[in-house]
Amino acid sequence: MAEKIVPLSKRYEAHGEPFDSVTLREPRFEDLLALGEPYEVQRAAGNNVIIENVDTVAAYVRRCVTAPGIEKLGALTLADARLVRDAVIGFFMVSASPDAK
Repeated sequence: MAEKIVPLSKRYEAHGEPFDSVTLREPRFEDLLALGEPYEVQRAAGNNVIIENVDTVAAYVRRCVTAPGIEKLGALTLADARLVRDAVIGFFMVSASPDAK
């Protein structure tokens, strides 16, 4: 199973524990069935527009953070919180490579 380690911009301390990265496990099929897709693509004025489902992304973050623990992420700055969010959404991006299977 794939795992992502998200390096943060600084060292944090929450609940007496220091951390400077967040580890995420890859979402599983059971997660997808329970939560659905974290975004949808809609056509608007001839262009594809990505609409993020904020509640679903938050639910994936809660399920997929393995370290340092979801209860510690409240200490993150907005910039670092966005790094974690982007890493979660990245699990759902399909490779455009012709070799992708």
